[in-house]
Amino acid sequence: MAILDGDGIIRDVRVEHFPEVNSPGFPKSKAKDLRLKALSRLLDYAYYHGVSVVFFEDLSMIKRKGGKVVRSKKGNRKASNFAKKELLEHGITMALKRGFEVFLVNPTGSSKLGRELSRGLDLDIHSSSAFVIGLLGLNYLKTHKHSQKEEQFR
Repeated sequence: MAILDGDGIIRDVRVEHFPEVNSPGFPKSKAKDLRLKALSRLLDYAYYHGVSVVFFEDLSMIKRKGGKVVRSKKGNRKASNFAKKELLEHGITMALKRGFEVFLVNPTGSSKLGRELSRGLDLDIHSSSAFVIGLLGLNYLKTHKHSQKEEQFR
């Protein structure tokens, strides 16, 4: 998670790691519980730091190519074990309960750009990808609000 101000400046970053959930034989129910609790902690952290808008990757836009996400067995297992729809729905519900405005952002290219920016920003790849998602969301909001103002004057 990256917390940005209205100008797109990073104010804070927070990452939750739990690599064990992708291990072969790790119980799916326990993995789900770990993911959802981590998401709750991140949203609580954002709430108590004055965040009002949350941008989530629109995970439904991530498509698999030929039934595979990547070319490695380990990567394919991780992708197939990841309950993206469930996590997104739960995240949206929890964010709305906390009073956040919620927007979904097309994640296309965010990981690649995040990887490229990570060295310059001195952040890990996940935090820099979250930064890119935040910038895309802020750009959408600024563009959308600008077009709404134009509509009011017509």
